[in-house]
Amino acid sequence: MAYTVNYSDDTKTPITVNDGTINTETSLTLVGKNFYGYGEYVAENQLHLLENFAGPNPPSSPVEGQQWYNSTLKEMNVYKDEDWVAGPESIIMQMILTDTNSIDYDVTAIFDHGSLISVYSGHADFILISSSPFAGTFPGDKIGKGVTLKAGSFFHGTATSAQYADLAEMYTSDAEYIPGTVIKIGGESEVTQTTDAFCSEVFGIVSTDPAYLMNSTCEGTSVAVALEGRVPCRVIGPVRKGQRLVSSETPGVARAVSDYERQEALDWYRIVGRALTDKTSEGEGLLEVVVGAK
Repeated sequence: MAYTVNYSDDTKTPITVNDGTINTETSLTLVGKNFYGYGEYVAENQLHLLENFAGPNPPSSPVEGQQWYNSTLKEMNVYKDEDWVAGPESIIMQMILTDTNSIDYDVTAIFDHGSLISVYSGHADFILISSSPFAGTFPGDKIGKGVTLKAGSFFHGTATSAQYADLAEMYTSDAEYIPGTVIKIGGESEVTQTTDAFCSEVFGIVSTDPAYLMNSTCEGTSVAVALEGRVPCRVIGPVRKGQRLVSSETPGVARAVSDYERQEALDWYRIVGRALTDKTSEGEGLLEVVVGAK
């Protein structure tokens, strides 16, 4: 004779388990009466519950409130509103992140509703490996020593010191731009990246870690534009310490002014900043500059 299994929530329809069969309506295997070999299924059910269905993929046919240990991310998840979320909804946990040299770093992470918000690290700065499940979460995939916030997140508080000392303001943008990108006013929104060399509309640089951020509640796609102070900038070609920087032909990237431009055509409003260090390579790199200084 078939029997029924009731949920804790008595508003849900009970599960019917027929004689001589196994029921797989949930992630557990429910054994019907007189089913041969039932001991194996009962033992497996107990093991799966003990390990919280640990594995790289979520268990099939989950029920509301079920837990699953994601063995890839090393985190516990809860099935809620027909989706798996890191549980509890807000959690602080230890986790391992791997850099581009396949070196593992033990860090502390904060999740909110299944989304990784920030990482606390005592290690030297490193870049996430591209195969990391969190690749693309942080600007430039860089995890810095201290607190690293995911792209688009902001810290609200009073700074007593800062790695970079820039004054920034949020502006709506036509796309997401990585820190250090040279920005001009224009495009479909308020700002966009520069696209022409020696651009006269140059406006500022996308901030990395602003010491002071204005208009932080800007809605929609937006970027924090450094307007004054020290900030890393994307620069192509050699630069001497103290040289003035203008936009290059590479979108969103600055360069040093040429001798002709410096002598014949350099207008102050084309300058995005001045280099604080030397750069000897021909390719693109990050260079600390004073933005707004002419």
